[in-house]
Amino acid sequence: MLKVCRERINVWRVERGWSGRSAAWDWLRRPGSLTAHLRQLGEVNVEVLYEHCTVVDARASVLGGKRPSVMWARDVVLRVDGRPAVVARSLVDAKDSAGAWQAIKGLQARPLATILYNDPSVHRSSFEYCQLGMGHRLYRLARRIAPAYQVQRLWARRSVFTRDGARLAVAECFLPWLYKCQPCAGQEGIH
Repeated sequence: MLKVCRERINVWRVERGWSGRSAAWDWLRRPGSLTAHLRQLGEVNVEVLYEHCTVVDARASVLGGKRPSVMWARDVVLRVDGRPAVVARSLVDAKDSAGAWQAIKGLQARPLATILYNDPSVHRSSFEYCQLGMGHRLYRLARRIAPAYQVQRLWARRSVFTRDGARLAVAECFLPWLYKCQPCAGQEGIH
């Protein structure tokens, strides 16, 4: 088990008049499977960067409680035609990774969408949005994966999936080249 994951506190917010203020907005607000939307641009591959139990500081996750928790963490990069597009982190309480969310441990290089969008008992929260900086793990991973992007902030979104009362947090950090690409509109129900 790794040491406590301590991130600087970022301000995650729900949508409040942000629509149209960023080139990233069309991607940030897309419902359904992000993998399915990316497949409209090309071949999508998942590269697992990290998958292990870790202790997460209560303030470092939307799942945080009053004290650090043991969580199953999975960090991945989604590539479109070999090009890094999204860096994502999934977190689930360790006990739930052996229960309601045990399938997360068997994904390997398959997208998380394969266990989220075919089960009617899974419900997703509303998105929260943030511009991540150096203090956030996903930003640092994105900069390591795609060092050519010398931006100070990267747009990200997060949400929580619930199954049988167990929660799975997903945060997705978008690389800037993706903002210029528009998958087909009107595909909200795709998986």
